[in-house]
Amino acid sequence: MYFDSHTHLEMAAFDADREAVFTRAAAAGVTRFVVPAYSLEASVRAVALAEARDGVWASVGIHPHGAGRCTPEAVEALEALARHPRVVAIGETGLDFYRNRAPRQAQEAALRAQMALARRLGLPLIIHCRDAYPECLAILREEGAAEVGGVLHCFTADAATAAAACALNFFCSIAGPITYPDANGLRAAVRAIPADRLLLETDAPYLSPAPHRRSRNEPAHLPLTAAAVAAARGVPVEEVAAQTAANARRLFRLP
Repeated sequence: MYFDSHTHLEMAAFDADREAVFTRAAAAGVTRFVVPAYSLEASVRAVALAEARDGVWASVGIHPHGAGRCTPEAVEALEALARHPRVVAIGETGLDFYRNRAPRQAQEAALRAQMALARRLGLPLIIHCRDAYPECLAILREEGAAEVGGVLHCFTADAATAAAACALNFFCSIAGPITYPDANGLRAAVRAIPADRLLLETDAPYLSPAPHRRSRNEPAHLPLTAAAVAAARGVPVEEVAAQTAANARRLFRLP
């Protein structure tokens, strides 16, 4: 069975057919999900979805695009939500220097505030990082993130960056881009990541794997990503499914 470690099933993109999405996921063998939030409002929705469905857990946080809204009051509200028993992580938080929708200083402050929250609660971190791996890893080191660990979601960097993340007690989560023809660098990195540090995700509704690249992504597509990971590593897809599911349970401290 597959574990989709990062899927935004609380988003409006799934309002019209959410039940059918879960049905298709089950038919594809995808039975466990972490729904990470990107704002305070999305955190409320993610917790509600996790509370309503078996096999679904939530993460609460504020995305770097919304870093300006990561006020002390917002962090206090996140902390209250994070004490819910279905919440298993803090995030997604991080740095996005590709779109730069928030000032870099604000992004770094929001990341540090949420890392402090993760340490207070003993929860792992879900990190969004785009065009900012050196800066993000430096902050993780400075803030002692290894104490709680976490995951670099939708990992797209090289083997050296993956090794640095693993040294900080982080996992690397692989999404649909590994199926793209031009992803040779990512496939090389995936071959180098230790098996016990790999996760799978869809990041639905984003980043659909080939051949669904131009359509909405959903958890039922996760086996396509798993197959690409298996091909890159030269192992059976069943091994990837079992190992990444076990890794997700370990990271999020699930039975």
